[in-house]
Amino acid sequence: MRLIIWTWFFFLAAVTYAGAAPVIAVFGDSLADGTWAGLYQELRHPSATALHRDSKVGTGITRPDYDAFFNNFAATLGPDKITDVVVMFGANDEEGLRDETHKGYLFESPGWTKIYVSRVTNIITTCKAQGIKVYWVGLPVLRDPALNQGALYINSILQPAVQAAGGVFIPLQDDFKGKDGGFTLTIADAKGVQHVLRAEDGVHFSLYGYDLIAKRVLATMPPPK
Repeated sequence: MRLIIWTWFFFLAAVTYAGAAPVIAVFGDSLADGTWAGLYQELRHPSATALHRDSKVGTGITRPDYDAFFNNFAATLGPDKITDVVVMFGANDEEGLRDETHKGYLFESPGWTKIYVSRVTNIITTCKAQGIKVYWVGLPVLRDPALNQGALYINSILQPAVQAAGGVFIPLQDDFKGKDGGFTLTIADAKGVQHVLRAEDGVHFSLYGYDLIAKRVLATMPPPK
């Protein structure tokens, strides 16, 4: 009888520990996909943290398939027992969008901004309703001046929207810059060794760069209990 009781005790302890272990899901576009790769690199060693890849190349908050994304996103959170969500959108969002009535709005217009903010808010509040913490990664500096101006605008509305909804905003706009304060393809580590940081397209990162982003994200998260 005593053996049965101790066996049950250890079973419950194992279940409790497993339930308390962080389960991180990454949602977003191709930049988010790279960030997932960086997080995988950081968490590949023995760790109680589970990592889900829910990013999709070519997607975005302004895309016509946003509703399908959101429905799938909401349906995924509970069954996968997600505790933390890392979100990164924007690489494909510098374009017009349509509301639920198919009315179109140009990028940066008041109507566009209102809808964009509402979608950001919905993603975060959907997570919060299930006790899930949201870490929203902002856009980095981009090589093309016009695209970078658009990224600056998206960041300017993302940060207050994320924070107002109860999420954590992780800015990248002032990180990973060259000596002139602009875009750079390479970066030096603490020992002065140069590494390839960005892709030739001027938007994406190398695996080394995504690993740096992952470190930023993980440093923002509280350590597992």
